[in-house]
Amino acid sequence: MKTNIKLAWRNLWRNRRRTLIAISSIIFSVLLASWMRSMQEGSYDSMIENVVKFYSGYLQVQDTAYWEERTLENSMEVSPELIHQIENLKDVTLVSHRLESFALAANHQHSKPGMVLGIEPEAENRITAISKKIKTGEFLQPGDKSVVLGKGLADFLNLSVGDTLVIIGQGYHGISANGLFPVKGIMEHPNQEFDKRLVLLDIETAREFYSAYGLSTSLVVMTSDHYQVNHLKNAIGNLLSSQKTVLTWVEMQPEIEQLIQSDRASGIIMLGILYLVIAFGMFSVIMMMVKERRREFGVIHAVGMKKRKMAIVVLLETLFIGIIGCTIGLAVSYLFCLWFYHNPIPLTGEMATATVQYGMEPYMFFSIQPSLFYNQMILIFFISLFIAIFPVYNIYRLKITSALRA
Repeated sequence: MKTNIKLAWRNLWRNRRRTLIAISSIIFSVLLASWMRSMQEGSYDSMIENVVKFYSGYLQVQDTAYWEERTLENSMEVSPELIHQIENLKDVTLVSHRLESFALAANHQHSKPGMVLGIEPEAENRITAISKKIKTGEFLQPGDKSVVLGKGLADFLNLSVGDTLVIIGQGYHGISANGLFPVKGIMEHPNQEFDKRLVLLDIETAREFYSAYGLSTSLVVMTSDHYQVNHLKNAIGNLLSSQKTVLTWVEMQPEIEQLIQSDRASGIIMLGILYLVIAFGMFSVIMMMVKERRREFGVIHAVGMKKRKMAIVVLLETLFIGIIGCTIGLAVSYLFCLWFYHNPIPLTGEMATATVQYGMEPYMFFSIQPSLFYNQMILIFFISLFIAIFPVYNIYRLKITSALRA
């Protein structure tokens, strides 16, 4: 076997151009498949990050009745011990209180229903980097008695920084909730629906406004990887009493997951077509190599080498080409996609407008999840091994007389 390996390796480099063409075809195949999958999964990650992080978070701890009936009556009190226990769980990066309700936002003759969100400014900014979305004015600071508005809502109410917003609503246990709040900042939320109705308050100011002292409607739990939510849900669930529950972003926004799954299915079909093109391209290169060497095979068979040994050597040559091509392809595709990961492709025109309307940034993002790359490498390696059956089959059907005349 050692002799066969040596023969196969030396045969590869007797005709460097032919070998480099075969290796290049595999490198390009791995690169193309990885680039396509990276772009596809990167768009999903961007969708999840923009839609999920700017509202629900990756997980939320709530009262068991809150998700079905989102009112202040179903808010909850969270002990510092529970927060400390959740923060100490592996993969948890941040825990933040929220108090969410609805009220009428008004200014003179203009009014509009708004979503009032009481937040912990510093924690919320770490979750969403929302302070970077401020167009005019400043973001909230802990203890502020002012508000930050979505630009769409501010334009509708004809408000600017320094003006006063009137909020009229109903507080905890039906208590009247009315207040005047100076506008500290105006932000442009990436989700247009939120941009038209979002009012941000410091959570203590929101609790005072709604007379919901010490209460939260949800506890937002963040992780650095949205693939970790299921095991975190189980871990957090073990810490909660029977009056509280934990929901993942998939449960809170199932339409996003359904959209991703349907798009992923169509992407897999396109990837299957791509693999067919790749397989035929690799097949043509390997068969060209065999046809060029037909006379060579006839000569070495005539001088005594058995077809079985010839087949093993050719199979090993194909194996070496597959290993070299896939290994280099893995490294090249990772570096290639890594560059695009840090430098996403900006979208323009109608595509950029449509992307913004869906609440996402107008860029084509890429993912560098390791499985995207080694899965393509493994699959294309097995395609190359499957293609190796054909030259082996040709060797077993080889006839010395016709091969010597080739």
